[in-house]
Amino acid sequence: MINVFNRVKLYADSSAEAAANIWGRLKAEGIPYTMKTQQSRGALGKALTASGGMRAYQGGMAASSYSDQVSYFYTIYVRRRDAERARKACGLG
Repeated sequence: MINVFNRVKLYADSSAEAAANIWGRLKAEGIPYTMKTQQSRGALGKALTASGGMRAYQGGMAASSYSDQVSYFYTIYVRRRDAERARKACGLG
């Protein structure tokens, strides 16, 4: 079982394709992992961006061009004892 005390960060980035490549390699090698996915902005941040876009364009825009772009940040953890094997399997040096 991977928990906060025995894990090490293997990968952290916003590329979903790269994250999928990493966890695919980990699965193929039989290395247990956990992944944490976070949105880059919360509801309040998106609402502020949208209201700023509405003010800037005198209400002519329902929302700014950034408010509907949801971006995620992926962090993949492995057990500390599996870290070196995981780095080699994923080509992370």
